[in-house]
Amino acid sequence: MRTFRSFLSAILVWGVVGGRLNAAENLVPNGDFEQGRGRQPAAWSKVDGLVTSWERGGNPGRCIHFDTNVQQKDKRAYRAAPQTFKGKSKGGQYSTVGAHEGVWLFSAPIHLKPTDRYFILEADVKGPKRSSELFYPQVFVRGYQKFDPRKDAGTSSYFQTPHAGGPAFSEMFGKKQRAAHEGDYLMVYRSQLICRLPGPGKWVHYRMGIKLPSMKKYRPDVLLLKPYAMWPLGDYYFDNIVLRRATKAEYNKAKRNRHSVKGFLIKP
Repeated sequence: MRTFRSFLSAILVWGVVGGRLNAAENLVPNGDFEQGRGRQPAAWSKVDGLVTSWERGGNPGRCIHFDTNVQQKDKRAYRAAPQTFKGKSKGGQYSTVGAHEGVWLFSAPIHLKPTDRYFILEADVKGPKRSSELFYPQVFVRGYQKFDPRKDAGTSSYFQTPHAGGPAFSEMFGKKQRAAHEGDYLMVYRSQLICRLPGPGKWVHYRMGIKLPSMKKYRPDVLLLKPYAMWPLGDYYFDNIVLRRATKAEYNKAKRNRHSVKGFLIKP
């Protein structure tokens, strides 16, 4: 518990002094990845230095880097014994992490106000190739309510604990389901910022509007953001992830100008 309290205290500091936006504008602690210590960006889930890393070369400053062209066996070996890991090995493209689970990090939990309804989500993304209509990097938005034994008793799910010492959050996929219990957070809402890349090696800015559900059953109390990449295989970079409160007019404008799949469809 002490570890998680220290983590929460750090989040408050980063929200006030870190990055280009102040805490009132960007709800994502250290969304520009400029704050951290050693090899770890502050307020994000732990990077492993192989498939996930915190690096220079952002837009500008620092960013997070995902390598989806890592063999699954190498990921397992590295995480089991990083001191004896000899480096990436060769193998088939369909035995990589990008062909299976993909690569991701979780933001710090973002606690919402009862009056919150509209948001703008933005991110800068760079990748190895042009995306297709089906495969592209994303920033997932996951919304949660805290486990309530009066209505959630008997619920089971996969769970992840993004931050050491913190609560567990339900997920759609995982290795083993378990019964939900006191202290867990259960997913009630999901969305995603689609980031189809027009080509390799250049930063591209993406933006979307978010409208939270009005029905209490599906209205989240907490959000997690999850930058994610899988295919085409290669190196992906994320920077300047911003979630800010917005007016209905701003939401509508962002909705009208949202990303289109038209230019990425396979020509007949």
